Amino acid sequence: MVQSAIEQVLADTKKANHWPEYMNQRMAAKYLGTSPGTLIKWEKADIGFPTIMIEGSKHYSKASLDQWMNEQQQKN
Repeated sequence: MVQSAIEQVLADTKKANHWPEYMNQRMAAKYLGTSPGTLIKWEKADIGFPTIMIEGSKHYSKASLDQWMNEQQQKN
């Protein structure tokens, strides 16, 4: 029983860490549990949403998204 619980925690951890360091808009939206349209609204709202432009294409850093979300939680 304990072994089964440990194996489940390890499996869940592997799933949680499958996100790449940099994501496109669709992946970032999925990572945050929202839609690409919501990401666009957050970007336009000028609330400090972290976006990286690489050769004219938007990308999102997982670390920056995590930090931004933590900051939003602290504000509320």
